[in-house]
Amino acid sequence: MARLHGSIDVSRDTGFRTPEQEVLKFLEECAEIRQALKTISAQVGRMETRAKRAFPAVAVAKPARERKVAGANSAKASISSEQALVEFDRIVGLAASGSNKEAESILEAKSAPDLRAIAKELGVSFAKSKPSVKALREAIFGKVRESVLLTRHSTRG
Repeated sequence: MARLHGSIDVSRDTGFRTPEQEVLKFLEECAEIRQALKTISAQVGRMETRAKRAFPAVAVAKPARERKVAGANSAKASISSEQALVEFDRIVGLAASGSNKEAESILEAKSAPDLRAIAKELGVSFAKSKPSVKALREAIFGKVRESVLLTRHSTRG
């Protein structure tokens, strides 16, 4: 730290901080916010407990957040694993005959759970646990192209 005239701190007098001082101040503020969030969370917990005690009949009903999560998880594929493979074969057949646009439109029409079912049956893996619909379609169509190439290659031999 730069000092002038013995014990006077230059950074404090000018209002400027060194990068190290800025980081320390930032970390201090983060700790204060973390503590405030813990306090708020504890207070909310106490309020929920009091509300549940005061209104036990209402507290039995599931909170909206839990219903929403359950609804999202309940989105099941409308096709079985066998149907997923049949769909894939149909799409491969279209792509092999040159109807790439039609094959792509079939994938476009599929729901996310159905796309996940097809991808699972094909053994496609993703970096994310919940890939986007676009990523699912691209991965499946990549497998379609791969299958078409393998089919063409194996018929030549």
